[in-house]
Amino acid sequence: MNKSFVTWFTGLFLFGQVEESMALEFDLIEMYFAPLSQEVEAVEMGIGDDGAILNVPENHQLVVVTDTLVSGVHFPENTEPYDIAWKSLAVNLSDLAAMGATPASYSLALTLPEYSEDWLRAFSEGLRDLSAQFAIPLIGGDTSKGPLTVTITAQGWVPNQQAILRSGANIGDVICVTNTLGEGALGLKLALNDWQDSFAISCLSDEEQCRALNALNRPMPQIAMSADMRGLVNSAIDISDGLLADLGHMLHHSLARLKQGAEQGGGDFVLGADIELSQLPLSSGVAHYIKATQDWSLPLSGGDDYQLCLTLPEQHLSKLTERVAAKGVRLSVVGHIVKQKGIRCLKHGVLQEEGMFEKGGGYRHF
Repeated sequence: MNKSFVTWFTGLFLFGQVEESMALEFDLIEMYFAPLSQEVEAVEMGIGDDGAILNVPENHQLVVVTDTLVSGVHFPENTEPYDIAWKSLAVNLSDLAAMGATPASYSLALTLPEYSEDWLRAFSEGLRDLSAQFAIPLIGGDTSKGPLTVTITAQGWVPNQQAILRSGANIGDVICVTNTLGEGALGLKLALNDWQDSFAISCLSDEEQCRALNALNRPMPQIAMSADMRGLVNSAIDISDGLLADLGHMLHHSLARLKQGAEQGGGDFVLGADIELSQLPLSSGVAHYIKATQDWSLPLSGGDDYQLCLTLPEQHLSKLTERVAAKGVRLSVVGHIVKQKGIRCLKHGVLQEEGMFEKGGGYRHF
């Protein structure tokens, strides 16, 4: 056993009897975690030293993203370890996708309340099954004892000056989202059994319930289309906190960019968005929920979608739609960037409720 795993998983020894269980723990490391550290060309030194060494491809920049998931906050406490691992990695890959980056590797910081062979086995399988789809290795990390917390840092590459930022939205851009919205939030309601009195869970078929829970626990990052956005998309963000909140982040950063330009060249800028509810892409389960409750919070502010929201000039829409359709990604136009303050929600062109963004829709981190 090399130094890498001895160092990285030293914390695990605190949970067992060291002398009696060391052989077992080394076997577990070798069996369940060593396969995750397969070498790839870009990794000069992965697990095996005090730090990883990555070779950045020529004419590329390094993109680094980090997300922390806490039990009882970012996933229900009874979530299966396989699903915890999958989601922890997926949310980072979703950030890379939003920036037009190609994933390269990831590291893991894991805090466990107790040592469990079965838990670690299932957790490592979740990491393995998702990381294998993108051929990305685990290159390092750390462990400690405490409340269950998973922090993953993922690295990716993007050609020089081609990263897609939140700050590029312009007046006249169309607003698009990938696939469907609200499915993860519906899955959370199922997991927590949290329903309005006006809705009966029997309205959802077994297939719809399964699909929603899968969206919550095993979201699929839109890596397949990340490179296709380069040169066509002005701005993008992954939808983790809810469409209204994340679109609001894009407007905030884009307005700051425009104001900075205004200071240099003059001009007075406001930046907002119109969202057409009838154009939101909904699964049958989410549509059934909305029909029964008239509650649009799942697709607008429920969060946990891990789809992409992006803006682009309308003349680029057909080309991007064609590109991503070839990858199995559905792209829907849901609104426009307009010269106004804030976000308006319309239904068949009729204003539904003013100030929905200003009222703070979306997931709150604190």
